[in-house]
Amino acid sequence: VICCRVSPLQKAEVVELVSKFTKSITLAIGDGANDVAMIQKASVGVGVSGNEGLQAVNSADFAIGQFSYLARLLFVHGAWNYSRISKVVLYSFYKNITLYIIELWFAIYSYWSGQVIYERWTIGMFNILFTSLPPLALGIFDKTCSAETRESNPALYKTSQNSELFNIKKFWLWIGTAIFHSVLLFWVPMLAMSTGVSWSSGHTDGYLILGNTVYSLVVIVTCLKAGLVMDNWTWFSHLSIWGSIALWFIFLVVYSSLWPSLKFVASNMAGLFMLLFNSPVFWSCLLLVPVLVLLTDCTATFVKLKFFPSESDKKRKEEKKNKTLRFDSHQGESGLPLQEQASKVVFNKKNGTTVTIKKETKEGNRWSAKVANSDDEEL
Repeated sequence: VICCRVSPLQKAEVVELVSKFTKSITLAIGDGANDVAMIQKASVGVGVSGNEGLQAVNSADFAIGQFSYLARLLFVHGAWNYSRISKVVLYSFYKNITLYIIELWFAIYSYWSGQVIYERWTIGMFNILFTSLPPLALGIFDKTCSAETRESNPALYKTSQNSELFNIKKFWLWIGTAIFHSVLLFWVPMLAMSTGVSWSSGHTDGYLILGNTVYSLVVIVTCLKAGLVMDNWTWFSHLSIWGSIALWFIFLVVYSSLWPSLKFVASNMAGLFMLLFNSPVFWSCLLLVPVLVLLTDCTATFVKLKFFPSESDKKRKEEKKNKTLRFDSHQGESGLPLQEQASKVVFNKKNGTTVTIKKETKEGNRWSAKVANSDDEEL
């Protein structure tokens, strides 16, 4: 659509017509007050701060300094933001459905008695403490490809244009995965604990033994699932996943030790961590069930990356390959990175046109464009 010498109202009407008849997400960019109506009518408005004032910037969703910055805003930050938001929304549905559908399976097992399988304080802490950091890692630090790769390959933006990361199919795939995981997370420990256990202290297993075992598995699996969908691992990613799992076990030990010093905490949780940590069934479930649950996800991810990779997957593989090649090219004969200490320029007497630069290191390694010989003379 090309328009010339149109009024601000006509600009807005053109954007509205395009949105209405093409069912597309529209973006409008302008730098003056006459572009405000168009910017507000579009799905996404971008204002350019320039000589015509800040009216367009104040009315826009995003502000840039020059029109040339639009490509980076779309191809880099827009694509990253779309991927991050998609993963955070889908993961948030997944982790909550995984936790709470287990209540349904327990209700079926207990003949709809109304008994809750989890301790009530742990239910409230699930989103506040134990699974709050993985969504932050996904939403802030995750990125499919580097900025340089996305700027040099604008075709990668088609993933965002086609809504390949967030659509009805993706949504129900995550919901189905959550339900499948909840089935394994409840019924496998349930069958493993079908035979009653008595401890030397006289305690017997009850619903809280099963509930806290299942809860521990849910925290582990949901955190590892976040790591499985991450494309970019940082120190915060490791902290969010392993730290969240460790935080749950620290909470379990502390919370089980508070009663009767604090009366408002659950009295039936007193000393529960000792019962769990002394149970071989608990440790067996802790080691085997997450592997069993995530085996299907790991297999599906491997098959997708190996046989049906997207353009982003291919470019990410190229980035890792190039990074490895650059690292290997900076290795000396001893396998240690070269540390440039001094440089020597040598002139070959037989071939007056050849100049060789040699870099010497502490390890005695040398890197040069051409190996020097006895006819070389130092300049």
